[in-house]
Amino acid sequence: MKIKYNLIALSLFGGLLAACDPMEDIYNEINSEGITITKNEEEYVLVKADYEAISKAAQADAQNEEEEALAKRVASDLALNSFVTADKYVPAVLAKLYISWGKGSTVGVTYNYQEDMSETLKKFASVSTYALSGDDYETIWGVATHPFLSPSHAANVEIPKILNAKFTESQEGDFCLVDYMYDTEDPSGMVYLDENFNSFSSKDEIKIDGWKQINVKGTENWTANVYKEDGTAELSAFKAAGELENCLVTKGVQIQSADAALTFDLVYGHHNGDCFSVFVSDKYDGSDKFNEIDWTDITGEFTYPTPVSSGYTDKTNVGTYSLKAFNGKTVYIAFRYRGAKGGVTTTVQLDNIKITTSKPSHAMPYNGLFQFNGGKWGAYTEKDVVVVTPADYDEMGAPGKNDNFSSSIKPADYLPVFLAQKLPYAKAGATQVVLYKYYDGEKTSAMADEYLLGTEWVLNNNIVTREKETFLHNGERWLFDPTITVAMTADDYLYLVNWVAENKPAYLDSSHPENTEWWFGGSSYYKNFNVQLYKRTSNDPEGLVDKADEAKAMAYLMQQIQTACGMVLSRNYPDAPTQMNGVDLYYKVQAIVYDGSNNLYEFRYKSLGKGQFEVAGDPVKL
Repeated sequence: MKIKYNLIALSLFGGLLAACDPMEDIYNEINSEGITITKNEEEYVLVKADYEAISKAAQADAQNEEEEALAKRVASDLALNSFVTADKYVPAVLAKLYISWGKGSTVGVTYNYQEDMSETLKKFASVSTYALSGDDYETIWGVATHPFLSPSHAANVEIPKILNAKFTESQEGDFCLVDYMYDTEDPSGMVYLDENFNSFSSKDEIKIDGWKQINVKGTENWTANVYKEDGTAELSAFKAAGELENCLVTKGVQIQSADAALTFDLVYGHHNGDCFSVFVSDKYDGSDKFNEIDWTDITGEFTYPTPVSSGYTDKTNVGTYSLKAFNGKTVYIAFRYRGAKGGVTTTVQLDNIKITTSKPSHAMPYNGLFQFNGGKWGAYTEKDVVVVTPADYDEMGAPGKNDNFSSSIKPADYLPVFLAQKLPYAKAGATQVVLYKYYDGEKTSAMADEYLLGTEWVLNNNIVTREKETFLHNGERWLFDPTITVAMTADDYLYLVNWVAENKPAYLDSSHPENTEWWFGGSSYYKNFNVQLYKRTSNDPEGLVDKADEAKAMAYLMQQIQTACGMVLSRNYPDAPTQMNGVDLYYKVQAIVYDGSNNLYEFRYKSLGKGQFEVAGDPVKL
């Protein structure tokens, strides 16, 4: 966390602001005699000329187009903003207005500031996301062959059941944006083969009645990989002694329809070369030998996951292969892995192998917003938010590639037109919250913005008045009361996790020790402190949290957070002085405290110098 401060010299403003103190000559005379004039003014309100002067000075400071745009908006909106802040630019205004005022003088400055969150927007400030999985669809249908919803299994009926089972710690008012597939027609057809490997435990060798593993080279076999109760058949040559070639062969399947088709899902991990192929045969004799002459290579009939530079791809359905040519025959499917130690060692995960006569699904991606209300999940039906759907992204063009916005595909470039089409009868002055998906370079999250309708829809600036903020004179210049506000970052929480790993390892989270600890309650993944009592008491090996007294327990947890934030300050500001320009220096650390919902708290500290800080007051909920 680094904060840049610009003290604007008086010369920046030149003649833009005119002094108008009729007592100036008298004050100058007094000053010449070595007398300091100390005065206090309760309030000065910035006027249009001030905003215009500040705008010009800020434009000169701007380092990029975004900053320049923010600087220009000060003059048009008559409001300061996140780039053009009061601490940087108001001192020059005061220097022109109060030329003769000396050390210890104070002025309370009132000005307009652009904020960006209304009460409605705050409601949707934290929306989780979830996508129905293959297991979810199997739970809904009772079979694994229909990875979509349909009229007989409607989203508003089935999804709440899944959420109620999955999210057992939901809090009243929680929101979840759920992605799912939907077909306007119910499925039909016959299932000949359906294997999802969910009956296996992790590392079990894949042994299924009628199936074979043929070791052509090497001894490694396909084994089960189980993650979040979802099983796959996995094989890699990474630990092989040398060359590895293994064929996983299904049982014989008698095809009785020209509509029968083969499909399966695939994952690649740590990809360093092609190693996977697929064969079909009606000549295989069930032996322990793989005679390629008896098999038809159908590898090229499918579409495979796009390899990634590291880690694992998403699970990908490869498409279908028609078995029409084998109607009336018994067929076998072989999945072959060929790699070698020191050569191709790509990990392959195979799942959801199916031969069915189900008609081709016309399922399309959809989403829906759900809320935990009255102790259960249900479809959110209020009209105070518009959710951007996959079809909407497609209509917009570029956002449809991944059904989200990003830093290069900005929502503000698309949402005004979207709202104009979505709400053609809205009247000037109307506001509308829009919920959408946003990719930040690491993950995709649900985000909400508010738009305001004038002649067209624009991102709502929410200009508010900040009243009587104190500026003081240190004998040389005007300064904003030097209280520095900083926000906890993911890196700060990770620092705490690493500290706990070294000093209190028993308090690392058992499931996610890399990003979550329970000594302070910090998580670099969620970027918050968790004070939920059932969580803290169940992760408290030393028994420090008072189980019998909730008030004492909460006081202790907040004290732990205070300590943690102080440690972060010491780490990030080892050279912080005790004063800034003659005034005691304070820091405010803002952090999210989660008690079932996210709450923003502020913790205040006084700088003692050399990276030491002392608590200055109680935590404040913002």
